[in-house]
Amino acid sequence: MDRRELLHAGLGVVAGSVTLTSNRASAVTADHPQPPPPVQVRALGAQALGAPFEGWTGTMLEVTYGLGASSAAHQHPGPTFGYVISGRIRWAIDGEPARVLEAGQTFFEPLGSVHSTSANASDTEPARISVVILGKTGEPLSRPAAPRTP
Repeated sequence: MDRRELLHAGLGVVAGSVTLTSNRASAVTADHPQPPPPVQVRALGAQALGAPFEGWTGTMLEVTYGLGASSAAHQHPGPTFGYVISGRIRWAIDGEPARVLEAGQTFFEPLGSVHSTSANASDTEPARISVVILGKTGEPLSRPAAPRTP
């Protein structure tokens, strides 16, 4: 996977699933530049895995949540490991109560889980996380959460 494909895949992690939890309207002029996007994704690298995981790739991304930013419920194609680099995030899987994770803390999303809460927990600073997503080579890194059946 080349850098262009990796970046495109990384952007797919949040594309279409990002929402703002506050209404921050502002005019875009020379005196008032456009604010950065609420969620920014930067591809850090990808590695094809060998036996016994032949056909799978591990992809590392850095995700920055701006003030008031969150992601809609979504799923990843395989297990996901995360680390909070800076700031604080609200995080939960499978509809469990959200907990706040701070810089230096980690999280794990098992295969098949729904990342039901993912948001910046601070009103004053952005939050940055690093994630490693495992999945079958060529699959999107994220998709909207599938509805749960009782």
